[in-house]
Amino acid sequence: MALIAQSVLIGIADRAAMQYKYLEDAFTSLNETGGGLYFDRVTVTDDPDVEIPLEAIYEIVDENMLVAQAVKQTVLGNVVTAMNKHFNIESGGVPLQVGGWDGYCQAKDIRMSDYFNKLHHAAQFDWMRAIDVFSEGEDVFATLEVVAGPTLSFADGVNYGNGDATNPASGSYFAATQLKVVVVTMGATDLDLRLSVKDVSDNPTTIDVTVPAGSAPGTEVNIGLITDRFLDVFNAAFVPLGNTGTVGDEVTIQNIKERVIAL
Repeated sequence: MALIAQSVLIGIADRAAMQYKYLEDAFTSLNETGGGLYFDRVTVTDDPDVEIPLEAIYEIVDENMLVAQAVKQTVLGNVVTAMNKHFNIESGGVPLQVGGWDGYCQAKDIRMSDYFNKLHHAAQFDWMRAIDVFSEGEDVFATLEVVAGPTLSFADGVNYGNGDATNPASGSYFAATQLKVVVVTMGATDLDLRLSVKDVSDNPTTIDVTVPAGSAPGTEVNIGLITDRFLDVFNAAFVPLGNTGTVGDEVTIQNIKERVIAL
């Protein structure tokens, strides 16, 4: 009995993640205020014959039009639970995969989309571990600007937690990520940066990156290799004896998603 191939499992997980995303987008639109929530519409009548029978019920509708609730009423969650049955098939007296989806991710050194993580929670009432989930946000870890001196102004942004294997991916904790520079504005001189970062084990280290002179707004420069993944950027400086850019240069440090999910 063979464990499912990694390429097949990722394809299944990413399709389910994309379907969840489409549902989440739809529910975001469904919950826009528009001309007013149900509760608000009956409240403004100032008519007890309208408000008394409707307010409490309409408040429930306003507050519980949630994608997770809808998913529980569909078969989409079966993508999660059926795979667990496969993982639990015994071969030689042990399961094909101990630890379910999280165990598979850790054994194969891969991570699932946060949309899949949300589906996993809807199906099993359990968040995946943060170390096994990559963020689907456009997350800004830091904003850097060259100011008079020249010196480097550093504004801290998000971080993905401390990398502890027990952290649930229930909000702001995610797996360490490769980083990129995104140019806001760039002058006619290279900008050599040394970033102070936390690695996958939350240990402080540094990594260097050069932003090329004349880069257009929106230009992206990958930091390190795909294997260079970090939880936090907590400071930055010019590389000693390097190029210090031009006063007014501004860049952000953002995450690179592990992969782009698709149906």
